[in-house]
Amino acid sequence: MIDHWSNMFRMIWASTLGPMGFLLNLLLGYIIFKYTPDSMKTYSTMIMVMTISDAVTGLCRVMTAVRMISAPSQLFVIFGGICQTFFDEKLTKSRFCMYWYALLIQCNLLNSIIMIFSYVYRAYVITMPFDAINQKKIQLLSYGYSLCHFSYFTWVYYMSWSSLEAMDAEISKIYPEIIGSNYTYSGILDLNAPSQIVFNQMSILSPVFVVFVALICKLIISRYLNKFSFTETKKQQHRSLVNVLLYQTITPLLSLVSVFLYVTVGRFGGSTVLLENLMPFSVVIVSVVGPIASCILIGPYRTALFKLWSSAVSMIFGVESRLRKNTVRTTVSVTNLA
Repeated sequence: MIDHWSNMFRMIWASTLGPMGFLLNLLLGYIIFKYTPDSMKTYSTMIMVMTISDAVTGLCRVMTAVRMISAPSQLFVIFGGICQTFFDEKLTKSRFCMYWYALLIQCNLLNSIIMIFSYVYRAYVITMPFDAINQKKIQLLSYGYSLCHFSYFTWVYYMSWSSLEAMDAEISKIYPEIIGSNYTYSGILDLNAPSQIVFNQMSILSPVFVVFVALICKLIISRYLNKFSFTETKKQQHRSLVNVLLYQTITPLLSLVSVFLYVTVGRFGGSTVLLENLMPFSVVIVSVVGPIASCILIGPYRTALFKLWSSAVSMIFGVESRLRKNTVRTTVSVTNLA
């Protein structure tokens, strides 16, 4: 069944959570740029990379609003986002929408890798406090890897292209009624091809590896903190960093839900329209959870957020107060004239 009531809910949550994630990450990016203290400049480089990546992810959600159809060695996606309004020619529209979906996956994978960098960096800084790490080296590593990452996975996207006839022949085995319909769809016809296998395996294994590295780093930090005596302020600072580390694992844990559905449905069958629409759901939330967690758990950013919130509230109520005063003055003047 190609038409289903859950299609509408998929498009609703993509069109609401996507813009929300985009705007929240823009706000976090502004806070990082303006309010990061000097002591956090190095670490903020990695947070900024993940923030930009999450903002792009939110935009990609609005563009695609995908429904995933997983098969043993194939992946098809049906688009419900605004990308399908840009072109009339079917193949061009399909490839354009698939580019945005590929960009979304690239951003999720990049976040996983940068998150691993941040865990290792945090463990190193806490357990080796006298070894200073040059900020430029961290920037070179973060931005340099990001450039290589997008270059490689853009090539992977290009290599996934296939003719419309070949795609129709394969997807019609699952949903024959989609041929000739108004749906926009695309897919990867061979996930085991040399150009696709790295992408496929990284998509499956990266959330698991991120959680594993986070637990290892947490264990290393906890052992170090228990081994030495610190001032209460220092202990609180380290605990805060550990809490941020743990809460950041929420995003890969959410991704694991999508990975579990992707693997089990693809390998063992039993796909339904509801599962296909639910498959990308947890990943949609990731771009919203990330900036909220960073703003709440990282002290300087939390302070900056409260400051911006107070300023916005004061400005809004200040305008309302001036409007009320002007209204009262106008009323008094009119009364006096009468």
